[in-house]
Amino acid sequence: MAKTLPMSRFIQNYNQHLTEAERTDDVLVLQQRAGRPAWVLETEDRARTTAEATEYVATVLATIAHDETLIARFAAALVQAQPWVAFLPERDRETFATEAADTLRACASIGKYTAFADLVHDWRNTAEVWSDAELAESLAGDVSEPLNQPV
Repeated sequence: MAKTLPMSRFIQNYNQHLTEAERTDDVLVLQQRAGRPAWVLETEDRARTTAEATEYVATVLATIAHDETLIARFAAALVQAQPWVAFLPERDRETFATEAADTLRACASIGKYTAFADLVHDWRNTAEVWSDAELAESLAGDVSEPLNQPV
């Protein structure tokens, strides 16, 4: 469970807060002022356990995504979890499912998830284009006068 408190209150009584968090296995979310980012404080054991679980799930998803008999069902399940995936053409749903699983697995191996977030963001933008039939049609059509001149 997460316990949120102001950073200043944590600093004033950090030992008390740390002792309580150790006892309850809580994660501390330390809020800062002036729009500065919050900090999340947890025990090393808890962080390691989360990392191991994430790596396991990512490996399982990557295995499913590379199984020709399961990929279509996996892509269909993604529509339930992430409704925007429904706007992607069926072939792109499977490509997204495979790329997302592979990227998540790679990210889990190094403990940094920026590449995964970027991939999902890019695919979501692609789904947004497909959701507008006119826009998708205009982008899919041939270009009558290609721009092969530098601008």
